[in-house]
Amino acid sequence: MTGPGPAAVAPWRPVSSCGRDCLRPAPPTVGHLRRALRIGAFLLLLAHLPLLALTVLAGRRASDAAYRWFLRGTLRSMGVRRTVRGTHHRTGGGPAPLVVGDHTSWLDVAVLPAVLPVRLVSRADLRRWPVIGWLAVIGRSIYVDRDRLSTLPRSVAAVAAALRGGDAVAAFAEGTTWCGAARGRYRPAAFQAALDAGAAVLPVALRYHVAGRTVTAASFVGDMTAAESLRNTAAIRGLTVEVTLLPPIPAGAAPDRRSLAALAEHAVDAHGPAVRRCRARHCPAPHATCTRCGTTEALAPRRHGLCNPS
Repeated sequence: MTGPGPAAVAPWRPVSSCGRDCLRPAPPTVGHLRRALRIGAFLLLLAHLPLLALTVLAGRRASDAAYRWFLRGTLRSMGVRRTVRGTHHRTGGGPAPLVVGDHTSWLDVAVLPAVLPVRLVSRADLRRWPVIGWLAVIGRSIYVDRDRLSTLPRSVAAVAAALRGGDAVAAFAEGTTWCGAARGRYRPAAFQAALDAGAAVLPVALRYHVAGRTVTAASFVGDMTAAESLRNTAAIRGLTVEVTLLPPIPAGAAPDRRSLAALAEHAVDAHGPAVRRCRARHCPAPHATCTRCGTTEALAPRRHGLCNPS
């Protein structure tokens, strides 16, 4: 999981310009009692995490099944429905696919493993987080240290090894969270692992909506705390996450990692409504000023010259 945080000190770290102003218009909400019940159910589920950890003793198959059950329970506890479109079937005994998609919410890290048997690429400091760090270990996450560029080849090699070994790996290729109305460009590092392993890339589109209307209220962006994002999500009435498995990009379809990242990015963009994808690594304009979730898209390129339409 690559959630929001303070501005990056390392020039190679992507930074999202999305903030609280992106969380509009506000969706319908439930009453205070139901919000409290949802949060209580979520916390009660987390309290059973030690029991989940014990399933590791029963072997990988049992542990992975319990892990997916736990994540599905997390979604149910927050009142989040999920729908899945498309199918994916591995053929033969070759490498497993690299699964890539956009990153908008902490819910993403529950949704993808709940739908597909994948290991997640997570930020290295997640291991030190209480509770969430334990869950990442149980899910056999592969870690990337975003502050130490020298460790990146090791992380890429670990992802490639997992793919060769038959474990599908999911990476949120933007490198941080965006609100969904604006998106960041796909970083190429994870795609090098697919090239090294001779693996296909499976693009996945995640869309959060209420009554068919896309919403940004579940986004985990800016300087928002995990508790604040949890409260925001618990308040949404009728939140559904739609997971669309797009056609896989076969091994050998692109000559290098940047081209492969561009193919995956285009596949995800072609599936959903028109949005903006910021091409600058560090965009100086707040997203609300740049696009206001798409309503001022035509004016945005002239304002600061860095965000370009996808």
